[in-house]
Parts: sequence; structure tokens; C-alpha cells
Amino acid sequence: MKSFVIITILLLLVASVETFSLQRYLIPCEGKLLLLSRDSLLAQVGVKEKTGRNDGRKVESYLRSVGLAKGNPYCAAGQYWCFYSSATDLGMPKKSIPIYRTGSTVTMFNEAMKIGQKSNPYPIIDDLMFWRRLNEWRGHVERIIEVKKAGWVVTVGFNTSSGDKGSQDDGGGVYLRKRNIHHFLGRMVVRGFIGFKTV
Repeated sequence: MKSFVIITILLLLVASVETFSLQRYLIPCEGKLLLLSRDSLLAQVGVKEKTGRNDGRKVESYLRSVGLAKGNPYCAAGQYWCFYSSATDLGMPKKSIPIYRTGSTVTMFNEAMKIGQKSNPYPIIDDLMFWRRLNEWRGHVERIIEVKKAGWVVTVGFNTSSGDKGSQDDGGGVYLRKRNIHHFLGRMVVRGFIGFKTV
């Protein structure tokens, strides 16, 4: 029991350090693309997987947009798809999509770090919020649609669950969620944010 308590305290300390070292990077994005991608994002709320195995017509279209087949995690693919479908609707080239084309949250954030301008780490509407598991490649991403007090935000997440029960980073659909930038998401901590500087 004593070992368990010590390990728990150490994990909380590590998580606290991670929380206080949040990073935010601004990347350029056309204003009309950002706005339409938000509309596209909100229109996806309520999409559910067909069999609970990262499948179904809409889920598979998210995955195809980043070159992945059904069955793969799609939290990052869904966020990319919102920009991709909006750019297509606006007749804009793929190079106008601000975020990196990938199904990996770690890669998406790392690529934004390479091209983005470091900014103050407080979230704003339209930011992508990234979580990661300590010392692992796995993570999760959701887009912020409302900022509240005390670190609370409202997000739209792909591949998550509708409530507090069930997997938060490998759930069965697209849902509105209430998150806190200082809280764990399962075993993950918030890594940071990608924000958009309209051009």
C-alpha cells in the first residue's frame, strides 16, 4: 500500500510539471477556412461508429483523408478532415490546410511546433488541445469551441465517448465534451495547443 501511495504521488508530481509546462503554437490559416472548418466540425457532432471498431461511412471518410484505413484511431484524422472538406468546398488547394496531414496526434503537434510561433499557453476558441500519455506515443486531440473559467473548455472530440464513462481517447463517436486543461484525461495529461493566426 505504501508503495502504491508513493507511486501515485510521483505520478501526480510529474503530471503537475507537465501541466505547468503547457505549450501553444500559432500557425497561419485563412480566416474563411478556419470559420468553415468550425461549421464542418460542429456538423459532425453525433456521428457514431457503425460497430464500435473505428468504422462507419463518416468515420472511414475521416480516416481516408489522412491515408488510413478503417479500424485506426481517428481523433486527429477527424480534425484534419474538417479542414480538408472545408478547403475542398472553398476551392482552396490542399496546401492551404494549416495542420499536418496525419492520423497521429504526436506528429500533428510536433509538426506545428516546427512551423508555429510560440505563444502564451492559454487556450482560445478554435485551438486544438492535445493530450499525451507520459513516455508513450499515444495521445488525443480535440478542438475548443468555448472557453470557460478555471481552466474549463468545451470541445468537439472525435473517437471519444459521450459521457464520463467509457474510453475518452478511443470511444465510439464524435461528441461535445467539457474538459479542463489541468486535469488528467484517463492516463494522459495536456501537452499543449495549436492555435491559428488568421491571414
